[in-house]
Amino acid sequence: MKELGIGVIGMGWMGEAHSNAYNNVRAKFSHLNVSPKLIICSEILEERAKEAKEKFGFLEYSCSWKDVVDNPQVDVVDITAPNSMHLEIIKYCIKKNKHISCEKPLGAFPDQSIEAYNLVKNYDKQTSVGYNYRYAPLVQYAKELIEDGSLGDLWYFKGRFFASYASDELGFYSWRFEKENGYGVLSDIMSHVVDMANYLMGGIKEVSADMDTFIKKRPSAPKGASHFGIGSKDDKMLDVTNDDFLSSLVKFDSGAKGHLDTSRVFQGPSCDMSFEVYGSKGSIKWDFEEMNTLHLYLKEDTKDSKATLGYKKIYSNPSHPYHANFNPADGTGLGYEDLKTIETANFLRKILNKEHKHFTDFSDAKNVGHVLNAMLKSIKSKSFEKVEGKK
Repeated sequence: MKELGIGVIGMGWMGEAHSNAYNNVRAKFSHLNVSPKLIICSEILEERAKEAKEKFGFLEYSCSWKDVVDNPQVDVVDITAPNSMHLEIIKYCIKKNKHISCEKPLGAFPDQSIEAYNLVKNYDKQTSVGYNYRYAPLVQYAKELIEDGSLGDLWYFKGRFFASYASDELGFYSWRFEKENGYGVLSDIMSHVVDMANYLMGGIKEVSADMDTFIKKRPSAPKGASHFGIGSKDDKMLDVTNDDFLSSLVKFDSGAKGHLDTSRVFQGPSCDMSFEVYGSKGSIKWDFEEMNTLHLYLKEDTKDSKATLGYKKIYSNPSHPYHANFNPADGTGLGYEDLKTIETANFLRKILNKEHKHFTDFSDAKNVGHVLNAMLKSIKSKSFEKVEGKK
């Protein structure tokens, strides 16, 4: 069995999810014959770093991320630090010749994601980026339906990510609300929507976009507070300098059309990462909030009678990709951290030189970066803009 030393930078929610994923790979993907060993974690708050060491079984901890990369036992560096730190850490990992897994986006701005890809395109180590929603068993099944022609010619894609993490106007101000540390939903959760569109529909060639900020001020947060924390009206209020909302019309290379939306402040949706695909022979709908259910309509199913017209529900089961790695039961669903385990397993599979066509690496982040840049150009020009590299 191949042992790989793992170092994780940043021990907030994502750092914990990634650490847990490495531990889960051994049991859920034992056929890979790989044993990830948690060597060292880092976090600026020593108490949190020490707690993570004990919780997940790291051999040591540090308050300096460079200690993670410099550790000779570490083969793989996993980056879950704030977005504005990603590119600096990636550059240092390359210097130290490490495999790199990084949460999306690869930088605070789309150009930094593109730069990160350019730095590794001839790199002899593997990279991974955190577009984990791809790996839901029913998203994988949707991809199969598209590829085998079940939906016919693709006409339209509707994708969105409406998250509620900033819907409370008293939600703490953090780096996520500072333009100098990156755009808001454009850099953060729109990257998931664009990646899903690219994955299911093929490349995007042209966009027309608009953005806005609905909550203008937020209360300052104590050091190390989660961006899910809530302040009070008596706290010092700080100006929000990046976007709460983004909407874009898109045109795909194939000729299909689409509409992509994202928000962090809407009331109602909790984690509505969803898509709809419409083709000449049928359509599909999927929503992460009900990730173990797919809505499928095939024209073929109702050709002889309209008595059964409408979508049918399909529940995740072991016949769908990855489901059986977690349980053998029909309709017994997976959760968010299971998707992180699948993502991590596919990354380790690549390190072991085992090919996987649905793997996500820095090239996917680069493709997203070019689309996001085109959206920014469109917001300024108020017209359709071509995605770089597209005719």
